[in-house]
Amino acid sequence: MYMPLMVNIRRAVVFGGERGEGLQKSQKLALFADELLIVPEAPMATSTLVFPAGKLSEVKEKLELPRQREIPVHPVVAADCDLEAVIRDATFIVSDLLDEHLNQRIAKAGERAGVLVNVIDTKPLCNTWFMSLIETPHLLAGLSTKGQAAFFSARLRKKLEPWFARQEKEADFWIKVRQFLPSGSVMATLSTLENSWTLKLVRRALGYSTALRLAHRRIQKHLVKESPQ
Repeated sequence: MYMPLMVNIRRAVVFGGERGEGLQKSQKLALFADELLIVPEAPMATSTLVFPAGKLSEVKEKLELPRQREIPVHPVVAADCDLEAVIRDATFIVSDLLDEHLNQRIAKAGERAGVLVNVIDTKPLCNTWFMSLIETPHLLAGLSTKGQAAFFSARLRKKLEPWFARQEKEADFWIKVRQFLPSGSVMATLSTLENSWTLKLVRRALGYSTALRLAHRRIQKHLVKESPQ
């Protein structure tokens, strides 16, 4: 059984991450992984791959790298490297090698190490797969056909991106409202505010800034009423 989770990717390794689909995954992981290593399929003249800030060349989603990253390239090619040593302490490994037997070895090494593994276009060797992502400053959603038809996830993502963009102001509003609340009364107070028709009308007619001030006043009034005299 699979369950979508947000994972803190402290260290990721991409075998064959210097070209093709592997490069796309390297660029995508550069957005999220604290540490990233590329293990090339063939010898490379460079010791790093530079991903400039902004829209990444191989990533199809509307995702932007906030700052330039220089990703180290392992000096030994995938076929000759010490797999266990390279995988050690990794959170997630990806493989996009032409050598199917080597992909199998990498998947087994990852399984032994208890690491999340994705072998591109080889679902039987995966315990994790990539989702098609939609991201705004306050929202992040992943779409998946459970590893069966990635093209459809991408098509659905394009349809949903405009809707998510419209929801960004709403998400920003509720995040700011939540910051006004003490930890003990968050859910009950948010539920009350969410069901307030007055607040909904103010958001629609006068905008989010005015609605935020109204929500703040209501929260302050509620807190004063509940505080011990």
